[in-house]
Amino acid sequence: MKASHQLQKLRNTQQFRRVYDQGQRFHTPFFSTFILKNDSGERRCGITVTRKIGSAVVRNRCKRRLREIIRKHQLKDLNSIGFDLVINVKAGLDEADFNQLESAFSRVMEKFLASVMAQND
Repeated sequence: MKASHQLQKLRNTQQFRRVYDQGQRFHTPFFSTFILKNDSGERRCGITVTRKIGSAVVRNRCKRRLREIIRKHQLKDLNSIGFDLVINVKAGLDEADFNQLESAFSRVMEKFLASVMAQND
């Protein structure tokens, strides 16, 4: 069993569908994010990249970049919050500057954290 601070993967359609249906939506120029708070304390992530984005090489590069951003962001404020996260890549992510992607992801997570804190009040 992995520790709760480890990022795990969303594995099946039911898990993705629950996040799409019940989660909060945040949009950036590079990706759309769906986040659903869970009570288990687990942090699970799924990344989808359609064939419209490009070849397998391009799609895999997009996923690698996002996984790195998520990994770097794990050390911040969300240690006590469990959530399921789905990221849908938009065209242009593969050519975007890494710093732009990081700041867009940080803004999304700040909005999510603010909404979670507002719900707890």
